Amino acid sequence: MVLQPERVGPYIRALYAALDALAPDDSWVPMAEGLNHLHALDPAVSGQLLAPAEVVEHTGMPTYAWLARAAAESELAHRASPALDPSDQRLEQVRGLDPDLAERMRARRDLYLHLRPASLLPTTRIQGAARRLEPTLDLHLRYDRIAPDGRWARIRFEISADKGAIPAGVSLTDEGRLQVDSALKHVLTRHFATPLLALAQQLSDTLGTQVTSLGRAWIGPFWWPGMGLPNDVPQALGQGLVLHASREVVGVDVRHSGHIDPWRDPPASESLPDGHHLFRERRLAVSQNLVAEALGWYTAAGMRGTVLPIGLPRRRQL
Repeated sequence: MVLQPERVGPYIRALYAALDALAPDDSWVPMAEGLNHLHALDPAVSGQLLAPAEVVEHTGMPTYAWLARAAAESELAHRASPALDPSDQRLEQVRGLDPDLAERMRARRDLYLHLRPASLLPTTRIQGAARRLEPTLDLHLRYDRIAPDGRWARIRFEISADKGAIPAGVSLTDEGRLQVDSALKHVLTRHFATPLLALAQQLSDTLGTQVTSLGRAWIGPFWWPGMGLPNDVPQALGQGLVLHASREVVGVDVRHSGHIDPWRDPPASESLPDGHHLFRERRLAVSQNLVAEALGWYTAAGMRGTVLPIGLPRRRQL
């Protein structure tokens, strides 16, 4: 779905405000990166440089291609010297000769000013750190990506191995820094949407050691007026803005199993490893007029969920 030019700015600012209201913690992709990325897409900053403004129809999120164009401009911004940015005086001179060219120059300058100090959402990224080297080797890894359906995904997992037994797919430098092989990144890219317990087993098989904790969190979908909602949700939610932040985590550090997701029924049965629990939740940021309706969705499912009203975005350092 391609947004008409006059709808792009309001759409971006609505999604920005919704993400700001959710204020997701580090279980999700970094909020600052998401806000930075959305700000770059705003035509008030980038004009038509990143057009067309494309949205995934069934999730309401910016397409991978639209976000990737901002990431490509970020790479160019870091290569270009700030000394080459046109001054206001230079823009006025060009505007007198070619207004369209002057607007493109202004947009690129303002976009580069935003992008140079900013970090954006990664198309794919894997990072890791060693939490403990002895008596066991305990590692923490994070995998972030923009999914094909436009949602933003983060997978976090912990692994523990006997001292000196380095799991497959990772290595340690002499300074104790963790390095991740591309093969592990490829496994996560292929299986990032696999059901959580099956993903835990896949990672354990790949690494050759048990995954003690595994979490997956999503930003999106984003619903807004005029967008067709799934049949199995309250249709009244289509009268405003709704941004979802969902997550599921299984591990030995999860104290109690639980399910706080009115959209997804808990599976009839799941076989968990000994000592593990599984927790799922969905949080919503909604327009002020939908707070009661969203809370009612949870109540009808016998749950008490988190519903946050969308207001004016707080001023943040981007």
